[in-house]
Amino acid sequence: MAFRFRLQKVLDHRRRVESEAKRSFIAAQQATVQALKDLESLYLAIDHARSQGHQAVRGESSPSTTPMLQHIDHFIQGQKIRIERQRSKIRDIKSEEERLQDVLIAAARERKTLEKLYERHLQEYREFQNRLEQAEADDLTTLRFGRGEGP
Repeated sequence: MAFRFRLQKVLDHRRRVESEAKRSFIAAQQATVQALKDLESLYLAIDHARSQGHQAVRGESSPSTTPMLQHIDHFIQGQKIRIERQRSKIRDIKSEEERLQDVLIAAARERKTLEKLYERHLQEYREFQNRLEQAEADDLTTLRFGRGEGP
């Protein structure tokens, strides 16, 4: 008689749910990393624009310097708006990532609960099998002793 766990299908389902939750969480982590990289590129664009402005000011003063500096200033102002939008987006993505992490933790907890139940049932089955084997061995010993064969 082989061991059969009555809740095996439930355990398999919980494992699949946990696996799906893990994939979703990893995707959310990757989205967060990408959003942070995008934010970094916005900051780098501002740094690059500022360095161009500094080069223009250090270079020869010409009539085209003022419009260029105004253009750089407008660009930086636009970048600041984009940065705020990106920060908001990152907050949303991060909160979704945290929600998915909570889902993953709950799924793992449910799976572990069923796995502990599985292990306990398996241990009880093994103990039962050992008792049966011991009883069978005891019966054989009793029969031998009863016939006078001795130990």
